[in-house]
Amino acid sequence: MPAFVRDPLRFWTRLANGYGGVARYRIGAEQHFLISDPQGIAHIFRHDTVRYYRGKYHDLLKPAFGEGLLTSNDEPWRQQRRLIQPLLTKQRVSNWLDIVVSATAATIEAWGDRRDEAPVDFFEGMARLVQEINAKVLFGRALPYQAQPALLSSVSAINGSLLRQVKRAMIWDGMLNRLPLPDVRRFRAAANTLHRTVDRLTAESRPQVDDDSLYGGLTRAANETGSPPETFKIRDQLITLFLAGHETTAVALAWIFYFLTEHSPWSERLHGEISTVLGDRTPTLADLNRLVLTRQVIDESLRLRPPVYAIGRRARVDDEVCGCRIPAESPVVVSPYVMHHHPAYWHEPERFEPERFEPDRVATRPAFCYFPFGGGPHVCVGQHLGMMELLAVVAMVVRDFRLTAPPGRRVALQPWITLRPKPDVRLFLARR
Repeated sequence: MPAFVRDPLRFWTRLANGYGGVARYRIGAEQHFLISDPQGIAHIFRHDTVRYYRGKYHDLLKPAFGEGLLTSNDEPWRQQRRLIQPLLTKQRVSNWLDIVVSATAATIEAWGDRRDEAPVDFFEGMARLVQEINAKVLFGRALPYQAQPALLSSVSAINGSLLRQVKRAMIWDGMLNRLPLPDVRRFRAAANTLHRTVDRLTAESRPQVDDDSLYGGLTRAANETGSPPETFKIRDQLITLFLAGHETTAVALAWIFYFLTEHSPWSERLHGEISTVLGDRTPTLADLNRLVLTRQVIDESLRLRPPVYAIGRRARVDDEVCGCRIPAESPVVVSPYVMHHHPAYWHEPERFEPERFEPDRVATRPAFCYFPFGGGPHVCVGQHLGMMELLAVVAMVVRDFRLTAPPGRRVALQPWITLRPKPDVRLFLARR
């Protein structure tokens, strides 16, 4: 079995450490390029959508995500981005903080009512919480929504199957993906569950003129600009925002709480900061901006465990990166995980050290040795919403609970399409 198939993270890390800023490697019939130099990564992002594009591996996402922002190229992508980005600015997403706070408060209350002493499955808990938050952000506060276990299972099936399909496409040119394999059938069934869920929520939601839901905003933007249906499919945008936002934020939260229980002094430091800033109040946007240590812990967790650990493109034309020729149609990879652990830019890169994100230390590092939200034209459109969710959820949970890990807990990396924990992160909760 090729080393890449067994463990892509270790494979890429060894390449980056052993072969410099541009490393060539072959998988199947194609030569791939790993870019692990900050200037080289800046070049890829700067020319993204012009010299580079989303290729055949992104096409594998389309049965789940449709022709939305995550899978499209060229003018369809540009039209979609122009309409969606104004709906997800830092100022606009702050209007949804009440949704995040109320859903988190309900989760905390449910945890506080537990009578058993068993540890809580924090990944599942965070996935259910984020699913509820995103449903109401997308479809409106009035939507009567509770997280659905079937949808959680479907997201997991999609996540795991997509990476397996990408690997099969690399090695056997996708032949096996065209066969009715059990994995492919499960993927299609999971995608159907996701689509039915979004269709049901769309039918239940009736955007009004003053509705601040994303569905309402997308509908108004499409109507006001007269965007043709073939380039701006609202259903596909909703599916993309629902699935991508749900998965990445839940994974990030699970890893943050994992690190807080692995490094309990930091949990106590955060509790002190959060208690001083919030007291007994629900957090406001101004409060979140004052949680300096909390933001540093989140940034360090995103450094060590970026939910999106690799970004793939395909060269549209012949190009040159760091003196290396990239032939047209070559697959190119930049990896947040590799760069976030690169010893040339991080002292003791495996060490959990949130002080790395003090402003004076951040200023000394080159751009693109840290990029958990990507970069360039395709930088994550939901990054402001995601960061607001991370800050609010972490603040409310750490303020109300003391978190500890079960004895002997071991959590490994599960590099699917996102970087999930394996097994799930389990924690003991004790009311403060």
